Amino acid sequence: MRQMTRFPRLSIAAAIVAVALVAIAAWQLSSGDGHARNGTASGDEVRIAARALVDGSTEVALQRRDDHGWGEYIAPEARFLPTEAEVGRWFHSNAIALAPISLSDPGPGPLKIALLQTVHGAAADRRRAFKLAIAHLNQAGGVFGRPVIGVIADFNLDEQFIVASATRLVEEEGVHAFVGPTFSSTSLIISEHISNPRQIPTVSPSATSPALTEADPGDFFFRTSPSDGAGQGAVLAELAREQGHERIAILYRDDAWGKGLADEVLRSQTGEAIALPLDHINGVTFLPEIRNAAEVGATVLIVLGCWKEAATVIGESVASGTFDHFLLGDCGQSRSLFEALGADIATTLIGTAPTVGEATESTTFFVDGYTAMWGQPPPVNVSYVPSVYDATISLALAAQSTDGPAIRDQLRGISDGQGKSLTAAQLAAALEALERGQQIDFDGAVSSLDWDDHGDITRFTIGIWQFTADGEVEILRRLPIDLNR
Repeated sequence: MRQMTRFPRLSIAAAIVAVALVAIAAWQLSSGDGHARNGTASGDEVRIAARALVDGSTEVALQRRDDHGWGEYIAPEARFLPTEAEVGRWFHSNAIALAPISLSDPGPGPLKIALLQTVHGAAADRRRAFKLAIAHLNQAGGVFGRPVIGVIADFNLDEQFIVASATRLVEEEGVHAFVGPTFSSTSLIISEHISNPRQIPTVSPSATSPALTEADPGDFFFRTSPSDGAGQGAVLAELAREQGHERIAILYRDDAWGKGLADEVLRSQTGEAIALPLDHINGVTFLPEIRNAAEVGATVLIVLGCWKEAATVIGESVASGTFDHFLLGDCGQSRSLFEALGADIATTLIGTAPTVGEATESTTFFVDGYTAMWGQPPPVNVSYVPSVYDATISLALAAQSTDGPAIRDQLRGISDGQGKSLTAAQLAAALEALERGQQIDFDGAVSSLDWDDHGDITRFTIGIWQFTADGEVEILRRLPIDLNR
């Protein structure tokens, strides 16, 4: 449509049509997110939407409102105002026909997807990826005749609060599917108390504990990041061997993620090893655990904790002269850890994490879309931001209805290799093909989204990373893993 800026009769079409249809009491240019609602929704309400383009021209469109909020943008054939337009002169587009809305038959209701996340340093980036996915879905026309509404729920680590909050989302907000939770421990709670008994399809972007593989009897829990039992634990053990460490010590966060990853490192290592839990709730100092690890003659300390535990363990180890070689897991990718330790120590650290593989059309589309929407690219040092995007898109592609079991049953079919290969850049085509009953093989931004019988992905990439001098994360190596071979 960009070549239309040179068309001789280009116009602000929406302004003319809107004025002819209805008197708008208050003019407001908004983001189109449907949050600013004054008065009662009516089939006769429209508004003008406009946005500036990089070439200085203005694009305009109409939105019409029904009981479910503001609908899609309706753009005329000629929708750009030329930058060289004569001041004061009116331009006109082709006429736009607006079909009447029947409030007695408003059509199918919206699909509601909730992002469940534990608030910490990466929360803002995950929200942005989630909102980007919702925007892309609605820009593609919604899913199977339904607009998509995103709901964001911030959790803490208290089990009663988690269950009560998720229950409210289902019973009061009418949420049909979950993206999240962030942590493995909270994912186990959601799977047991909400996803399975209430039949709510759930796709976590970041819960990697092997315990989740068998914790889902109803098959309602999926992941867009790999189980640590399938990749990261073995890579950490191999990394220690590559560095010449025959005796290793593991200090792990005493939760589902930390213990699960520590067990996989122990299972994969060939030398001597000790693993000790860290009391991440009450721990102020971890010197006793550090000294116990040193007593067995370990030459490297594998620290499986989030940034506060990792900063304490590494700082105390260096200060006491006990250890000077460390390996980290995915939770160590934190600017807070870098700032707590300082560049001299932080740049010596090596870690592993699930990561984006070699650039694909889907990867590029996600990065470009994120940058355009938020004015900056997605952070490299947060592993699971594109995984949030993939989780949201996959649930929507499977939602030919809002019935939980029906969404669950469709999830594997969107990326099982049996249909036409489509990327995130072809989202509208993917939805159209599914609506026609055709099979697709959708490629996500971070993985292929091929799920096994347990909801675990089978093709993914593990990265070996290091902090740069300015606190960013550099991927030193990418290790593609295909469990289907």
